[in-house]
Amino acid sequence: MPMTKEQKMVVDFYEAMGNATEKHLTDIIDGPLVHNFILNPSGQTNIRTIIKNARKNNYMISCLKQQIIVQIPKETAQTIPLENLLKSKEFKNTNAVLPIVMGVDTFGNIMINDLRKMPHVLVAGRTGCGKSMFFNCILKSLQVAVTSAECKFMILDPKGVDYDMWESDKHLMCPIVKLDADVAVQKLREVSEIIEERYQKLQTNKVKNIEEYKKKTNKKDMPYIVVLIDEFADLITVACKEVESYVQYIVRNARTVGIHLILGTQHIGKDVLPAVIKENMPTRIAFRTRTSAESMQILNERGAEILLPCADMLFSD
Repeated sequence: MPMTKEQKMVVDFYEAMGNATEKHLTDIIDGPLVHNFILNPSGQTNIRTIIKNARKNNYMISCLKQQIIVQIPKETAQTIPLENLLKSKEFKNTNAVLPIVMGVDTFGNIMINDLRKMPHVLVAGRTGCGKSMFFNCILKSLQVAVTSAECKFMILDPKGVDYDMWESDKHLMCPIVKLDADVAVQKLREVSEIIEERYQKLQTNKVKNIEEYKKKTNKKDMPYIVVLIDEFADLITVACKEVESYVQYIVRNARTVGIHLILGTQHIGKDVLPAVIKENMPTRIAFRTRTSAESMQILNERGAEILLPCADMLFSD
């Protein structure tokens, strides 16, 4: 009697991971992109063997206490429309001030984060892996969740091709900056000036942050601002010192006054992203990288080099 597709999948898993794995496999859970094989190995020897075999086969693994989850790509990936996630009860009922849909996890659960708590985001990965698409998802989440009076966007797009859909949106605080390093530097200077002005308002009103200011004054003159820089490497290459100086000032001082930086790059070496900027961007997202070394640079751990080619990412906060 021929094996079913599911039976063959399990047999193939045992062959790849070693027959000793069989007695430790407790469940298989399908996600949109991967099959999640849940194992509960006993003893450090078994754990090390399973992890070693998973890495040998380039399988993604997650470890939680004694449980190990080995994730193997599905033959046919499931498409998750952003529209469905934005209409979900989880998104509609979230308590987040600036909610953004991150996507779904490996089990298909919707992931929602509050940009206010992140508060700046570094996104890296090789070209064509989904960074710009993810940035558009962030903007769409905020467009749906908060009004243009409550939140403004500033988009710096050195490539000049991925954000045309936002040109007439009311959330945009200025025209999209495309292919012009001088204008980009000018806009970053303006953001720095806005930060200084807002700190003056906080001092005048004797409050500590934007939330206290809004509550005490009931004014709407301090909307949240999301500054998005896609492909930072292109920008810093042509205007290194000025861009570095302004970005450094923003990541150090902007959170208190409601300004958040989202920065994307293919490269993350010291020549592109100085340590002082990187250290002030605690939220990291890695799409697929070329090497494990690049994954280490982004997340301080490997794994991004074996992500799926598009729209698959690791998130560290």
